[in-house]
Amino acid sequence: MTTRFRILIADPLHESAWQLLRQEPDVEVCGPFESRDALLKVLEDADALIVRSNTRVDAELLLAAPRLKVVARAGAGLENVDIDFATRRGVLVINAPDANLVAVAEFTMAVLLALARFIPRGAALARQGEWPSMDLLGFELCGRTLGIIGFGRLGREVAARARAFGMHVLVYDPYVDLTFTQAEGVEMVNFSEMLARADVLSLHTAYTPRTEHIIDAAALAQMKPGAVLVNCVHPGLVDEQALLDALENGPLAAAALDNLSQEPPPLDHPLLQHPRVLLTPHLSQSTLEAQTATATQVVSDVLAALRGDDYRHTVNLPFHEGGPDRPAVTYRSVRPYIHLAEKLGKLQGQLAEGWITRVEVEVVGEGLRNLVRPVAAVLLSGMLLPVEGRKVNWVSAPVLAHEQGIAMAQAKGLVDLSDYPNGIACRIYWQGGQRTVAGVLFGNGEARLVQYDDYHVDAYPEGYVLILENQDAPGVIGKIGLRLGQAGVNIAQWRYGREKPGGRAVSFINLDQRVPKSLIQELLNEPEIASARLVHL
Repeated sequence: MTTRFRILIADPLHESAWQLLRQEPDVEVCGPFESRDALLKVLEDADALIVRSNTRVDAELLLAAPRLKVVARAGAGLENVDIDFATRRGVLVINAPDANLVAVAEFTMAVLLALARFIPRGAALARQGEWPSMDLLGFELCGRTLGIIGFGRLGREVAARARAFGMHVLVYDPYVDLTFTQAEGVEMVNFSEMLARADVLSLHTAYTPRTEHIIDAAALAQMKPGAVLVNCVHPGLVDEQALLDALENGPLAAAALDNLSQEPPPLDHPLLQHPRVLLTPHLSQSTLEAQTATATQVVSDVLAALRGDDYRHTVNLPFHEGGPDRPAVTYRSVRPYIHLAEKLGKLQGQLAEGWITRVEVEVVGEGLRNLVRPVAAVLLSGMLLPVEGRKVNWVSAPVLAHEQGIAMAQAKGLVDLSDYPNGIACRIYWQGGQRTVAGVLFGNGEARLVQYDDYHVDAYPEGYVLILENQDAPGVIGKIGLRLGQAGVNIAQWRYGREKPGGRAVSFINLDQRVPKSLIQELLNEPEIASARLVHL
């Protein structure tokens, strides 16, 4: 039976998104909603929620949606989504960080040109019958210095356009490598130097608690006399009262703002009425191309996540799209390793003989070099049990583990995997015991368990697996096979490992169906069998 997904669209979204959703046979979609109360009433059965900036996705909303798997913001900003609470609830949070890059970069250059050449004022005076062409002397961009705070994708797009105008570009971004900025043809400087040298300062950093009011009174006081400020990203990056003071009494000549902290602002807002401020009503992303790309991208990403096909632009999963200082770790590229980690985590969780207190993880091989965090999250998701109705998945597992006091550590030398190109090892501890398992991927992408405590094995971590620890003695395998056959249980695979002939041994028996508990007890009654456990992987 095909699973149907119920997707709610809370805010107006471009028609291209609706067209994409309507053609999907496994999707039921409804919205937008007239009020928050109307949305809350229908959240109980929702699998995904798509919002823009109007809807606040907070604890109240998330608690009203017990089935919710995905929250998607049709845009780059996520300030209206409680990411921490969503993560605790195991809800994926998706945004569309790249779809509007060209629109915002072009808009940044547009308002800069408008400020530099007094275009809005000149147009307004012309409508009044005035023609002061020689009184409105602007400045050329060519030869001027542009300072960019934040050199991510958007900052790089703006820098490329500014260089085409002949501007010298300074960059401040503590998270970007110097060699990368040199390759991009820009100059990296510290914050104070940028403020002192920039003729134009443009903001392109994310809005976070650390960047709130990054342009405050102290920063504005350091700016070059006659400088221009451009902010087309988030109003919270600028202290608006300090900006007004800098325009009236400080070094700032003009400012271009695409929004204010109050949207829309009152008509008597001093920045709205200021003659040297160009204020636009949140237009930086308002192009047909950007809105179409944003809507279709976010819908495609939501559908892929719901179906388990891919997890693109998911901010609270340890996969990322890469950047100037780190290679990409996308779900599609690492899916076989994630599948292996998932099996190992489930194995450890079902075999743990007490409350897990510590988990150690080791990854070996070039293919796993950047996967410690994803592997750890997936391993944990297989070990933990739901708490207070909160589902355990790759999103919530690291948070739940921390809350339960489980220590996580990256380790070396847990097992010897030198014979394999790529492998994952995991050791768990509980009071009075521990267990180590390790798995590898073969060339065809097939996952195998190769280490179980001190035993070297070659087992399939799939389906129902009966794990026996027994004495390596004649007739033991025959006894086990006979009892399974008498119970009508078919054996798919039988893998065996032993420390030495006649010593301890372990059997991994893949079965076509679940083993009755009574049969497990019968096996334990055999004097050669020390333990018998059934796991489902």
